[in-house]
Amino acid sequence: MLQADLVEGVMKHIHEGELVDLARALVRINSVWDPESGTSEKEVAEFVAKWARDEGFQVTVEEVLPARPNVIITWEGVDPSRTLMFEAHTDVVTPGDPSLWRYDPFGGDVVDGKLFGRGANDTKGNLAAMLIAMASIKRSGVKVQGRIIAGVLCDEEGMMAGVQDFIRRGHADGVTAAIICEPQDGMICHVQKGAIRARFIAKGRMSHGAMPLSGLNPMPLLGKVIGGLSQMELKAIEKVGKDPLLGWPSFTPTVFRAPSKGPAQLNVIPATAELLADIRTVPAQSHEEIVRELRELASRCLRETEEEYRSLDTLLGIERERALELRLEILTDRPCTHTPLDHPLVRALDWATKSVTGRDPVHGGVPGATDGTYLWALKGIPIVTTGAGKREVPHRVDEWVDLGQLLDTAKIYALGALAYFSIPS
Repeated sequence: MLQADLVEGVMKHIHEGELVDLARALVRINSVWDPESGTSEKEVAEFVAKWARDEGFQVTVEEVLPARPNVIITWEGVDPSRTLMFEAHTDVVTPGDPSLWRYDPFGGDVVDGKLFGRGANDTKGNLAAMLIAMASIKRSGVKVQGRIIAGVLCDEEGMMAGVQDFIRRGHADGVTAAIICEPQDGMICHVQKGAIRARFIAKGRMSHGAMPLSGLNPMPLLGKVIGGLSQMELKAIEKVGKDPLLGWPSFTPTVFRAPSKGPAQLNVIPATAELLADIRTVPAQSHEEIVRELRELASRCLRETEEEYRSLDTLLGIERERALELRLEILTDRPCTHTPLDHPLVRALDWATKSVTGRDPVHGGVPGATDGTYLWALKGIPIVTTGAGKREVPHRVDEWVDLGQLLDTAKIYALGALAYFSIPS
């Protein structure tokens, strides 16, 4: 697909030591979004921006939210009609209790060929591989038959404000394909689960825990919603089955807060309660139908809870105000993504993977959501997610990435980008 001298010219600029040093430096910067402790993506974004400027790239830094910037890195080729985007995020999740780690979560320790630390796997290792891949192409002097842009984005682990801002400012306009640099154990993931995230907010009436009849407890209402979500999951499993690449659909309650704001107390019935649900879908499901069923679930649970309170009050011979409320908010609604196996980007990464590793590529699906879902849903950009790191490792204690696989990933990114531009669309 690419001439041997071109491949050699790019590969000689990818050095394991430089890659490891860059990945370690990124991991050592605490980029957990934590306003109380004062950490954010700002420092790591500034580090990446300086690195890219020193390499001679065009760099733009844009603040998405206070102390949460995006970095956009551009390398202009000879033909702007095709633009390939690399995407990786700068935020990492909390390490939790550092005493549970064998190594400092932000130490960037290298042990037995593995880099340890929060974000080593998800996804600072792959961010480093992406940057080194771009630098190797630039250093080689090859005439790139297209344009390469890197989105180094904030808030992927949260509400994905970074990629939405990137799109809103027009940076995604003209992007013809995107490589999402996330830990997929080297698989070429051309499909991805969809995601619906929902919030149920129940409102009752606050009272003393010893005198529950003087209030109206909103928590039993959300208990019914949890049971209803479980039934929706079973129904979906029976209806659509297991997707061969993405697995089972899921309807998962993840957060229950009562009260929805402020501290909880054992002897106080809260006025409000909140439930968050993380719903992951496969292509055979309809998001429109799911949202409708969620609204029907909320209405049914409210009616049933009101009737139960009415029956209880009749049994006890009391009268009280029963102004119970339940509100449903859809926080995000992102469809499944699917890039055909014969798409130039998939073919390019297939070839690059075999060229670097000597093994046939393995195709797969992403079980979670990435920034790529917004690029697909809002701009129709074909995406492929691939990168180093076992995908069960993110968010765990002692997060790690294999450095040999990370080196292969940098090479695959570089060759995959050049191959993409060589394949007719």
